[in-house]
Amino acid sequence: MLDRRGFFLAAGAVALATACSPRGQDAAAATSQTVRMTGDGFDVTVPARPTRVVVMEGRGDLEFALLAGYPIIATGNTFQPGARPAGQFEGLLDAQTQVIGGPDGPTAEEIAALSPDLIVMRANGWRLDWYGNEQLTKIAPVLPVDVNEPDFERYTVDQFSAIGLLDTVQPRLDEYQRTIDDAAAVTNGRRIALITSEPVAKGYVIVWTNYLGNAVATDMGFTVLQNNPEDEEGNYRLSVENLNQIADAEFIFHQTTDPTQIDGIAAWQNLPAVAAGRSAVVDPQLNNGLVITATSFANRLIEVVRNAD
Repeated sequence: MLDRRGFFLAAGAVALATACSPRGQDAAAATSQTVRMTGDGFDVTVPARPTRVVVMEGRGDLEFALLAGYPIIATGNTFQPGARPAGQFEGLLDAQTQVIGGPDGPTAEEIAALSPDLIVMRANGWRLDWYGNEQLTKIAPVLPVDVNEPDFERYTVDQFSAIGLLDTVQPRLDEYQRTIDDAAAVTNGRRIALITSEPVAKGYVIVWTNYLGNAVATDMGFTVLQNNPEDEEGNYRLSVENLNQIADAEFIFHQTTDPTQIDGIAAWQNLPAVAAGRSAVVDPQLNNGLVITATSFANRLIEVVRNAD
């Protein structure tokens, strides 16, 4: 998974070409006005310093735009349509930024009415053509961005180096490192499980093996049960009947919008961590992003452990 994508920055005709990523099949070229970004499934030229930016989902794509310091005139919010993006993005958006679109993101008509000079979306959305790439590129250049990778720090460095904004994002990378360093006093190798409990009504949960959250928790010094950095799928289904596979966890963190769904399951209540009051909900908004999301995820885990001690 991680060797298929990457970014390079090469200067225009009057400057030296500079490689910025270890994944050599990708490239980006820059002039003073534009950058060319090439990745898995895309090759785009976009403004180096846009002035009117629209974000499609309001998740990891919004984080990228915020980290870049882009002037965001509007964003979708597919997690909570119509509401201002909250969670890790609380207080980071300008009051003038509009929230547009529904659960499937903004329409082309909504975007065109705003006359943007750049549209930012997740690279996965671009690859799967969620929003109609051809139609969007007639409105403005589209920048696909890779987010929500376990190796999020490298993706952050690669992509922001490519657009010449690594100095802009470096304070956030430093903040993450300070958060991780501070966590060592409370993590101490404790065993945790990271799961999504949302589908429990279907008879299973999803165990995280290789998500951004796994990388963050490992950085913090936790021992993450079922962790597997080589797992390209990043997760597996675990039936309710087999929840005892995570019984060794001292803490269980579960992503859900409705914790009552699993609270009534006897096999869940019988898990030692749950019985001891050491299970906690993780906001689903924390599963999609880069370094801001990673820092917020770390702070949530620290909060739970400190409150339990």
